[in-house]
Amino acid sequence: MGVLGLKSYIEKNKEALKIYHFKNSKLIIDGSSLYHSLYFNFHLDQVHGGEYESFEKLVNRFFTNLKVCNIQPYVVLDGGNDTTMKKSDTLLTRAEDRIKRAHALSTGHSGEVLPILTNCVFKQVLHKLKVPFVQCLAEADWEVAALANDWKCPVLSNDSDFYIFNISAGFLPISHFQWKEVPESGKKFITAKLFNVKNLCALFNCLNKDLLPLFATILGNDYTKLDKGLFPDFSTCARSSVATRSAVRINGLLMWLSHFPDQKAAIKTLVGMVNTEHSTTVRITLDQGVKEYRLRASSIARFFTTGDIQPSIQGPLQNLPGWMLKPLAEGKLNAIIINTLTLQQVRLTFPVENSQLPSSNQTSRPIRQVVYGLLLGTGGPGCYEVEEYDRQDLKLTSSRVPAILPRCAATHLHLDTLWEAPRHLHLQVLLDTLQVSQQPDSLCVPVNLQLAAYVTCYWLKHAQPEPKAELYWALLVGLVYGELSREPKRAKEFGLVLNRLKNLQTCKDQMTLNLEAAHAYSQWQCCLRDSVCLSQLLCHLVPECAWYARARLYNGPLVHEAARRMKSNNNPESLLADAPYPLKLFRQLRAAVERELGDDLARKMRMGTGAGHARELLSTNKDSDLSRMFEQLMHEEEDSDDQSEGKAGNHDQIYKYTYNIRTRHKKKSRTCARDPKSKKHDRVCFD
Repeated sequence: MGVLGLKSYIEKNKEALKIYHFKNSKLIIDGSSLYHSLYFNFHLDQVHGGEYESFEKLVNRFFTNLKVCNIQPYVVLDGGNDTTMKKSDTLLTRAEDRIKRAHALSTGHSGEVLPILTNCVFKQVLHKLKVPFVQCLAEADWEVAALANDWKCPVLSNDSDFYIFNISAGFLPISHFQWKEVPESGKKFITAKLFNVKNLCALFNCLNKDLLPLFATILGNDYTKLDKGLFPDFSTCARSSVATRSAVRINGLLMWLSHFPDQKAAIKTLVGMVNTEHSTTVRITLDQGVKEYRLRASSIARFFTTGDIQPSIQGPLQNLPGWMLKPLAEGKLNAIIINTLTLQQVRLTFPVENSQLPSSNQTSRPIRQVVYGLLLGTGGPGCYEVEEYDRQDLKLTSSRVPAILPRCAATHLHLDTLWEAPRHLHLQVLLDTLQVSQQPDSLCVPVNLQLAAYVTCYWLKHAQPEPKAELYWALLVGLVYGELSREPKRAKEFGLVLNRLKNLQTCKDQMTLNLEAAHAYSQWQCCLRDSVCLSQLLCHLVPECAWYARARLYNGPLVHEAARRMKSNNNPESLLADAPYPLKLFRQLRAAVERELGDDLARKMRMGTGAGHARELLSTNKDSDLSRMFEQLMHEEEDSDDQSEGKAGNHDQIYKYTYNIRTRHKKKSRTCARDPKSKKHDRVCFD
């Protein structure tokens, strides 16, 4: 929601916003507004797919500073779209605008596009910090205002609709919330600016505050778009001191409304101003607009105090099964589930990608189709379809996407009892959907990276254009970095590797965007997003500990720079040298992924340039004596966790020696067949 032009008008009016030292209070936070503001205001990466680790740290710092000032936050997040479809035109217009902004960024121009996993990472950080939050079944604005009124505390947001809601404790715009500047000594507080409707009304002849919803409806918001030509020019009522055209209209309308005692009198006069043929439509629109701002008791207060959910749900939301309501409120199920069940309609996100190619969302469509199948079932043509809004070139398009289910689930899984089904059946659905065969226990990779490994297998098989080897290797290096950065206690052990990888991120401002890499990694993130949604629906197949690791699964500037260097003849393992564990983890991931690929694709993913090329060719010949000798040396090297710096020097000599041997046998290694299921192949999976 948002009122046209009102935010800039209020911010220029010194009497409407008062300096306020905020502390020792509850605070209701508009979650969507907060994470947008944090991500964009701190100039985190957008063009390379996101800097989720930096975003995680930023969110952590924000809530830490609130705690220092004895501020108790309660975050309210948007859920499904408005089921009345009153905002449909507004949402479609915004989607079209996001496509244009993403394209602008992809071509070197300015724009703002939130990376694909930002919402997911934000919820993950809230869980980790134990910050109370709720994911609403519909949009959050009304619930935010109602809860703030019930608890008599202010709202934090950047949404201009909160200038209209009559919130007794006021509204704190995020743009004036100086949370970074908490005093180092003495009393702790956050300097902010506080808005209260009574201050605004006092500026306009003590305007009745109940007239503000009517003001917003006439001016125009997300729900109503009245034809301005139906009414007289209210700007003639404005004070002469007002400068801009938008401010003149706002000032004039408020002055005009100040002459009426209540809503009823003002609506009657407005309806009398229009032609008879439009009077009924205008009255209905004004009445509906006013209702959007009418507050009642909050339906989410009970969730924060007792953990209970709203007892009765009206309208299309009744389609949601009872077992699903609490996981949705806790943010443990994706809001796409709500839109699928209530509207059978999904609006997808638009990342920075090559807009001349098909949307990145197309790569992960088969995963979403299984999500739709679990939610809606499968049946005859047209009976179980979801309308998806996606990009085609630079245009917003919609298409009917059929719901499907793997054969193993078609007769055994039903929505009402989905979470009661056996785990092995849930797991088989996930594996069949991602077209992988290895059970999680056999992957030989950390639990935090198991789903990422599955997603990478799926991505390599389905992404178009087919990802190049350096993009694949860089992605694995990024996963290794994410896992290492989660273990600060072992920083001394692999500090050199971490610093080397962190330095790759510093190049982001000098990098020219590789559009091929951007498109490929956007496809991977779409696959991860939809796989997480499927896993959540299947009773959280991804372990809870992995829930907290998503911020570390992708680092856009790092993987883009790593891919650039590998394209220039850098061996991927050279970035991970100087510590045994990073190399071991990289090889574990590579082995887990490549066991799932066909021979031709696996061979392509092993091909590279320079030293890395020869190294990979050797790995295809597991029967040669030289290969066995090399493998034995590598095992001995990696099992010695307490190597001294002197031994590290020997490692360099061994590496050089084995490299020279391998290059002499390149021709032989090319001719060797490789059985991905053989025991000798399994030896690359370290315990």
